[in-house]
Amino acid sequence: MATYLIIILGIAGLIGGLALTGVGVAALMHHRRRREAAPTPAVPKITLEGKGEFAVEPGVLLNTLWEHLPDAACQAGECGGCKLRLLSGEVAWIRDPVTEVDRSTHILACSCEARGSLRCAPV
Repeated sequence: MATYLIIILGIAGLIGGLALTGVGVAALMHHRRRREAAPTPAVPKITLEGKGEFAVEPGVLLNTLWEHLPDAACQAGECGGCKLRLLSGEVAWIRDPVTEVDRSTHILACSCEARGSLRCAPV
């Protein structure tokens, strides 16, 4: 009696394997490749002291903090109403502000994007 190796893939393999088993062909090996779900990227958070913690929305930080910064009027880096003290984390400046800002310690929510989670304090 001859021995044959039969490989059937996919859903057809499942159905074909059942059919072959039904006519007396022994199932020698069953291999299932697992498809891992792609990891969900962590959503950066911004903690604003005295106000709470918020998931960072895409774009400038003012999109996330609009209701917590009532003095933010210009949305263009001119008035300084959205100035925050940066306690931890990293930002990217996407617009050069007109108002004076010490970029080593402060940010403008209308001019910066988060590069991860942040901790800030109102000025």
